Amino acid sequence: MKDRMNTAPLPQKEYEERKLFLEQLQILSRNEQEEIFRIIKRNNEIWSENSNGIFFDVASLQENTFRRLQEFIQFCLENRREQDERIRQMNELRAEAEAELIAQGAGQRA
Repeated sequence: MKDRMNTAPLPQKEYEERKLFLEQLQILSRNEQEEIFRIIKRNNEIWSENSNGIFFDVASLQENTFRRLQEFIQFCLENRREQDERIRQMNELRAEAEAELIAQGAGQRA
């Protein structure tokens, strides 16, 4: 595999994007992180592996690979937000149903 290590520093905006990517990568589930690795591997990016895990240099990723990774992370985060919203709605409905059952039970005793 050819060496694509770029020694030129990243422009500030791109540096910040890649820094945010690394922060978001930390909160992904193991399955989501494995998909990140599959994207890196499919795009022939440079990576290494040892007993501590799989490693890659986010600064040296090709632009198209980095964009795919960003899209995947946004997909994961949006799914998480939607799931959290569904859980919140279900909890509200459960609380309303329980309150209604309690009110019905109180009305029968009166």
